[in-house]
Amino acid sequence: MDVTAPGTAPANPIGPRPERHIDIYRRAAARLEACLPLGWSLSSDRARSPEAPTRLLVTAPDGESVSFAVVTSRGVLSGDVARIAADLSDADRGFVCAHYLSDPVRRQLDQHGISYADATGNLSLVAARPAIWVRDRGADADPWRGPGRPSGVLTGEPSDRVVRALADHVGELSVPELIKLSGASTGATYRVVEVLVERELVRRVPRGPIVEVRWEPMLRAWAGERKVCAVRRFAAPEGVAAIRARLAERVDIPYALTGVGATDYAAPALLEAYADDPDDFADALGLRPVDHGGDVVVAIPWSPVAFDRMDRRGGLRHVAVSHLYADLLAGPFRNDDAAEHLREQLTAEEARWRRPLR
Repeated sequence: MDVTAPGTAPANPIGPRPERHIDIYRRAAARLEACLPLGWSLSSDRARSPEAPTRLLVTAPDGESVSFAVVTSRGVLSGDVARIAADLSDADRGFVCAHYLSDPVRRQLDQHGISYADATGNLSLVAARPAIWVRDRGADADPWRGPGRPSGVLTGEPSDRVVRALADHVGELSVPELIKLSGASTGATYRVVEVLVERELVRRVPRGPIVEVRWEPMLRAWAGERKVCAVRRFAAPEGVAAIRARLAERVDIPYALTGVGATDYAAPALLEAYADDPDDFADALGLRPVDHGGDVVVAIPWSPVAFDRMDRRGGLRHVAVSHLYADLLAGPFRNDDAAEHLREQLTAEEARWRRPLR
């Protein structure tokens, strides 16, 4: 059955923004229930406040029903949709609830076949059996985002600094301490923390410290949204092994190795690195510039955070493992298999690479 509500966007909703997961779900479910065809109904498992239910059940007039896995979040951005889709099993359907879902996010959810509803009235519910398609339109902009609120995207040097500082350390951390640790400005740090809290990548006590960091999804989100570095390619006449040996002997060349060659996943066919001046780096090592191919790839970092808390192994300087993981997830050094290999290592050995704050 196809039921499409009128297309004009309603006025901004009246009242405060729902904050608890249960309130976000209730607002979204109420919007959906109001648009269901006659005779259809919805129900859910009993949730313990403030958490939302885990399953939503939509039932047709003849008693046939379809179940959805409920995914509730205060904020969902484009970079989150692929993760949500991956977390759902092949046979499961998802129903995403949020304060507000932007048009690009809604389109991505549609492409993945994921149903959704936000607290402003944007909604889509699709199932093949029993057959139902319900859509409605709410606000075209987040009605609760006032002037000066952060964009919600982890782009720019302050995001680089804050994300890396949070990933590299473990323990309760106040925002003033994070400002000192990261080197980002006061205003920028508070804005980035607000984005991370909004997206539930960190948990912060109201007006208090950050008490939990979900480092893996945080690094994944950062990797997908940060600026892409420009790269230069070079040929190493003597081969990659000779260049690595030469780098181990030189202390005067500023660089940080990254990519697959900075892991133990596979023997490095390329040497991949960050350097502030690729030409100086190449000249010092006798490399020859090439337009395509090559066996040395050098990126110019957008921010100096690429050189923070480097990992020194075998006489070579590598980016910190948190930065390495982000590099393998997205950008010029991407390698999905090596990223998964590293993720398993980082998860198993978290105490080794995340430094205690106290």
